[in-house]
Amino acid sequence: MVPHLDLLLLAFLHGSFISCVILVAIFLILITLLLACSLTVFSIVVIDVYTIFSLLPQYFQYMKADLELGFVFLLYTAMNSAISAISSAEPSFNRMVSSLKSKTQHARNKIDSLLFISTPRL
Repeated sequence: MVPHLDLLLLAFLHGSFISCVILVAIFLILITLLLACSLTVFSIVVIDVYTIFSLLPQYFQYMKADLELGFVFLLYTAMNSAISAISSAEPSFNRMVSSLKSKTQHARNKIDSLLFISTPRL
């Protein structure tokens, strides 16, 4: 038989109890640190979101001004292109009108010759 087995068992149980208490204390400290870090990160996120949302109306005002300026530039470009297109199409339009006038004059002359009536010209 082993002498003082009861004392060895008691020492083993006492050591196990102390290590278990220390382990629980370490887990509690780690959980507390985890909660503190989570709370810190959450508060930083809340502060950043508040800052972003407080700056958002100013950003929308700047963006509105930029969009308005872009629309004016787009309108200017479209008007410039339209004026250039109309200016380049004007000679062909005048040519078409002149051709139409001459065809109309020729048709009037034919009708007048068929009717034997002379109509006063403007």
